[in-house]
Amino acid sequence: MEARREHRLGLTLASVLVLIAAACGAATPSAAPSVDGGSSTAPEPAPSAAPAGDLNGTVSIAFVGDIQYWDPALAYDTVSWAGGRLLFDQLLHYDSGTGLIPGLAAEMPSVSADGLTYTFKLRDGVMFHGADGAEIGQMTADDVVFSINRILRQDLKPNPSPVGPAFFSIIAGADKVLGGANETASGLRAIDPLTVEIELTKPDKRILNILAMGFGSVIPKESPMDATAFAKSPVGTGPYHLEEYTQGQKAVFVRNDSYWGDRPLNGGVEMRVNVDDQTQLQQAIAGQLDLMGDPVPPGAFTATVNDPSLQGRIHRRIDVAVFYLAMDTSAPDSPLSDVKVRQAFNHAVDKANLVRIANGRGGAADCILPPAMPGHDPSCKPYTFDAAKASALMAEAGRTDGFSTKLYTDTTDLSKAWAESIQADLAKINVEVELVLQDWDVLLGTITTPHEAPMVLIGWFQDFPDPSDFIDPVLSCGTAVAGGANSAWYCNEEIDGMAAAALGESDDAKRLAMYQDIQKRIMADAPWVPTTFSETVEVVSARVSGTYLHPVYPYDLRVISVGE
Repeated sequence: MEARREHRLGLTLASVLVLIAAACGAATPSAAPSVDGGSSTAPEPAPSAAPAGDLNGTVSIAFVGDIQYWDPALAYDTVSWAGGRLLFDQLLHYDSGTGLIPGLAAEMPSVSADGLTYTFKLRDGVMFHGADGAEIGQMTADDVVFSINRILRQDLKPNPSPVGPAFFSIIAGADKVLGGANETASGLRAIDPLTVEIELTKPDKRILNILAMGFGSVIPKESPMDATAFAKSPVGTGPYHLEEYTQGQKAVFVRNDSYWGDRPLNGGVEMRVNVDDQTQLQQAIAGQLDLMGDPVPPGAFTATVNDPSLQGRIHRRIDVAVFYLAMDTSAPDSPLSDVKVRQAFNHAVDKANLVRIANGRGGAADCILPPAMPGHDPSCKPYTFDAAKASALMAEAGRTDGFSTKLYTDTTDLSKAWAESIQADLAKINVEVELVLQDWDVLLGTITTPHEAPMVLIGWFQDFPDPSDFIDPVLSCGTAVAGGANSAWYCNEEIDGMAAAALGESDDAKRLAMYQDIQKRIMADAPWVPTTFSETVEVVSARVSGTYLHPVYPYDLRVISVGE
């Protein structure tokens, strides 16, 4: 995603339809529980765990990137999600960890005996509000049905949702909406004003996590089928309303005092954009900025964390994320299409050095699933750092003399330093690497164009805490298409079948074991060199109370209070 090099990219309609076909072809049509860390029927907890400060004070946060979208149908980057979380709600929310709790739903849903139908009772009296904070109307089941159908519809302007349909395609009749035959999926039903039924094509408990994503945001049924028009005055049920937005500079949010849930512990949020990480750090230390939206830059890390004046002002989060070097596995006449070359690269990269460059944050990644993700397998270590083994594999591939290639990444200091380290490692096996550093929006255009980037250094942050989210969106045949998130252009139909079967497994232990096997099989093909798992370390101003870093969202600005 944007300012953190985390890779949330769109899926084209073609890739969505391939994913639908793969899901329908699963061998075991039984329930697939989402490993979400537990769920609760309790109401969402008040954000009152933070010490009370000035409940009318404005919290400031800054990001390297800008807000890409105000429409939840399109938003799929860190900064847009941070803004959307202030404006919109979903049927389900997360607690302070990874447990699902009721949001706009009054309670957790009832599920039919066959695992296909989820029935949600909605909270009564929840109001939509506009940019001026005025109440517009009450949320009903019709709004929920409209919002999800809007994600699926291909007549949304200026373009359909590039990612959301891939998640909601498991709903019965979604394929008809995606194909343009219908405007509403048969599996989305408003039973009465406060009851919604969602029927799936096959049992799949990931639907609970999916409904808690930003894509699950509920907006009024009167909303335009035009994301640009909606963005001019976004309407939601959330804890704030958008008072002001100056593109490229800042967005100002004001607390919604008629919010259905617990009021935030601050009066508003000022979200500054296009602020580099060094400036964020300096401003946070000086008290000119309350919260960093990006990690402490590596060059300032040691001095920052060892500064006694900053004790209590450094916030940390173990990210459910993996950074990796993706290699184009299918470009015609490319040396990277040879699995032995890709395996050689896995042995050649010194991951311990990458961790050192990141000041010891996180750790070396030997496989795909990060430590905080259910299914992480600490025994999965298929490639050790071994330059001699790397050279031997290059010789087996007939590449003793090496070759020249390009490595693309973003312009942040950490990405540049990591890329330079990898460049030096590959030079030892006679591979000459040209580094190409691009601004994030340019980089996304490059790496979503087939075979444009031979290698990409990037990362993937969880959409929700389930191992499928580290396979299906980034390493499946359906996403190895223009506009997709599979920057390795990797396709193995046998593994796609294994992933489809894993979605259909009802036994948690068996399901996680299946994903561990899938992970090992993918690593044998070596489309990636997994490099590091990450830890976010950020500095807050002295007037901040509360911890805003969240394992899923990944920011919860409601729980922050400020004092003078």
